[in-house]
Amino acid sequence: MANCFGEVVDDGKLNKMERYMGKPKSRQDRAREAWNQISKDDKDANATRYVEGLKSMYGNGQSTLCLVYNATGDTLRKVDNHDWYGYIGSAPYPAEIGNGQWAAFHHVHRAGEPSGSVGAVVYRGKNGEGVDKDYLVAWSTPWGMWYRNKAYCEIGAVNCYQNLWAGMYNRVANSDYSSSARSDGCEIDARIETGDSPKFTAKITVR
Repeated sequence: MANCFGEVVDDGKLNKMERYMGKPKSRQDRAREAWNQISKDDKDANATRYVEGLKSMYGNGQSTLCLVYNATGDTLRKVDNHDWYGYIGSAPYPAEIGNGQWAAFHHVHRAGEPSGSVGAVVYRGKNGEGVDKDYLVAWSTPWGMWYRNKAYCEIGAVNCYQNLWAGMYNRVANSDYSSSARSDGCEIDARIETGDSPKFTAKITVR
């Protein structure tokens, strides 16, 4: 995908590293090396510049500059998304995020409406034991100076979020500038900046 940044950290890449040559490799090994290489070759900065470019092309108004990092040891695949206010901008949600890659996308408010950018996306991946999990990350950049930006995240079973969007809005709205989730060896750390077009960053890991 054009909006994923960084070389995928797979067994082939680990085979080039002395500590892994000729040895069995685990999901945790791939996840560990992806985490260690979170800024390798400036991939984090490249992702940031890309989404800032999307913002420049979009123009003024509330929007959220979203960055998601995958350090789970395997590919993350998009399974759902939801817009409470606003919509995805000119670059789509990546269908897949490789292990060791940053995904970058821009969520924008609807022109002419007094509303902000409030949305969520769900990616599916495996936990440390190889069981599929759904990873939800959500952001709120509301319209109006009297509201604060919010970051939110959750880890759940496969398809568990499909019918929960109405109630999920309240969880997002009652969150804060940062949010974390842990379950079965999986972790998410989500954070959002202040301002009317903040950067939202979510890091998804397996330990």
